[in-house]
Amino acid sequence: MFSQDKQFRRPDGTLYDPSSLNVRQYEEQYGPGGVPEGWSMAATTPVQSPGLITALAAFTTALSLGMIAVGAWAIGAGKELTTILLGFGVGAGGLVMSVQAFRTAAKRRRWLQAQRSNAGQEH
Repeated sequence: MFSQDKQFRRPDGTLYDPSSLNVRQYEEQYGPGGVPEGWSMAATTPVQSPGLITALAAFTTALSLGMIAVGAWAIGAGKELTTILLGFGVGAGGLVMSVQAFRTAAKRRRWLQAQRSNAGQEH
């Protein structure tokens, strides 16, 4: 069960009560996958660079394809069904996460470009 004893703070030091129903509360102001600079919820700030998000997604894709290859190898080698299902299951799950990461990186890149172009129009 989630403990409500932990106190969360905004970068300015004010207390914050996170709501599980409002997970996209910062998307309009900070963009897809973005949070305020210095934000801490007893963790480090998440990766916000589109390039780094893409690199992590490519790495996850490579690992996922490796797990799918293990599943295919297990079929050819006549291994147990659990090994086959584990390889394909982990590989498929990783590919889903990779696709989501690629989508987030693309959305973030477009949002950052729009912010730059809006800032250029204001000056």
